[in-house]
Amino acid sequence: MTQSIGERDRAARAGGWFSAHGLVLRVVAFLTIALMPIGLIAIYQTAEFQRETLRRSELSLLALTAQAGAPVEQTIERAFGVAEALGVVIDELDDPASCSAYLNRYIEGRKLYAMIGLVDPDGIMRCSSRADSLDMRGTRIWEQMDIAPNAIVTLSQRPEIAEEPVINVASPIVEDGALVGYVQLAIPQRRIASPVTTLQAERQPMQLVTYNELGEILTIQNPDRPLETLLPEGFDLASKTGLRATATAARSPSGERLVYAVTPLVTGAVFALGVWPASEGFASPLLPSLFPVLMWAASLLVAYYAIHRLVIRHVSRLGRSMRRFGANRQLPPRGSASDMSRELREIEGEFVQMAGNILQDEARLEDQLRERGILLKEVHHRVKNNLQLISSIMSMQMRRTRDATTREILSRLQDRVLGLATIHRTLYESEDVGRVNAARLLREIVAQQSGGAGTRADLAVKLDLEDLELLPDQAVPLSLLTSEALANALANAAPDAEGAVWISVALRREENGMACLEIANSAAARDAASAGPRGQGLGMNLIQAFAAQLGGPSETRHEAGVYRLTTRFAVREMQYDPQDY
Repeated sequence: MTQSIGERDRAARAGGWFSAHGLVLRVVAFLTIALMPIGLIAIYQTAEFQRETLRRSELSLLALTAQAGAPVEQTIERAFGVAEALGVVIDELDDPASCSAYLNRYIEGRKLYAMIGLVDPDGIMRCSSRADSLDMRGTRIWEQMDIAPNAIVTLSQRPEIAEEPVINVASPIVEDGALVGYVQLAIPQRRIASPVTTLQAERQPMQLVTYNELGEILTIQNPDRPLETLLPEGFDLASKTGLRATATAARSPSGERLVYAVTPLVTGAVFALGVWPASEGFASPLLPSLFPVLMWAASLLVAYYAIHRLVIRHVSRLGRSMRRFGANRQLPPRGSASDMSRELREIEGEFVQMAGNILQDEARLEDQLRERGILLKEVHHRVKNNLQLISSIMSMQMRRTRDATTREILSRLQDRVLGLATIHRTLYESEDVGRVNAARLLREIVAQQSGGAGTRADLAVKLDLEDLELLPDQAVPLSLLTSEALANALANAAPDAEGAVWISVALRREENGMACLEIANSAAARDAASAGPRGQGLGMNLIQAFAAQLGGPSETRHEAGVYRLTTRFAVREMQYDPQDY
């Protein structure tokens, strides 16, 4: 039968409307997209109550399961903590006997573990709380450690470890990425397998089981009720070892509808399964579940692409580059992320430019500081040489002078010049020209003045100098004060009551940032009328002036055959002045 012209036109129009570029299909598609949220909202409204009931029931059962398994969790976590702590110190006990005694004392103090030992990579437990070494090769822990060195919890019963079932907790010891052994603790199963007492009687689970990542049962609440009679077909404990807590409803082999709540107790190692009777609202129809699944899939896709790929990934990389630059001044490579957005690429470029400027400024400052240090050392060296030249000229003049008084004056002046030379020599020989070791400086001054030609042979020198870092503007008056006081002490030292002649120099740090310089010498006993200060000549005037520069007064005492000069001053800290750079 032939087709009429009108029928062919209608067929053509219909084909055009419903083609890929047809108007009808486009309108339907846009309307479908526009109405889809409304339809989803309708589905959500009809299933809201049922979903809320399901969610609350699931969370409640998971919380109760975790609460019921809390004693096991606490015991295992405590054992892991002990294993990690022992892993740090146990290898320090090289002697097996000492190691065994140490672990025995630890077990007796805790009353929780049946055995503790350190297993070498070859599978031999040479260090343990038991006297004999044990061969752990072939055990599940050793096999698992050989595959991947992770924390392991297993159940075993070996007479050489304990006469009852024990839960073995093993923690690996890894050094430089290599397994050097593991610490194994054996906990009697009866200590943590007691019935659940943390829940009310009406909220007890039908069965509570704890197991490891391999699906091996560690503890069971009701041994009289086999777990096989409660688990549905295809329920495998080894597959229920995820990081998230889950609750599912299914029928047991007897047809009873039950809820199986699985929650991790120790991450990646121990899990708890609680079997509960299904409540009336614990159901999950397919239709109400479509909305959250769709929303989750769409949100996950959009969030991953728009947030992670476009923003977070590049911001995290830029943050790592900034941290590397702050730690070791390492600049990020240019053009490392071609798919970075223009705004983030501009930020990275500004950071690279700023970091480059910082490196240039730091290099310039380092050069200036190095040049400044070299210049200061050279200045101190030249000043020291000039002062030594002046001292040599004084020595030549003293040899030509016949007047003893003039020679004594020149000798005192020469000691002062040599004291200054010692300061400058210490400054240019020190690594840090901005700090001076006062103890070293005073030792050189004492050695220089006490070793002179006019020093008595029976003189004893006592030094009690504490290392003290001073700024040069304090080290200079301190050394000059010491030189003057030491010259007075050498000139006035006399035999004490026991006939000994001595001088002593002490420098010590006191509280509140103070320091004390004390110079004493033996002296003959004096009466009360003559117990005042030892004159007020040039030396004492200089001592008072140098003490004032230090920032502390100078006190003198003459008692019990000892003449003592004491100066206390505050130790100044170096202050940073940006104008110096």
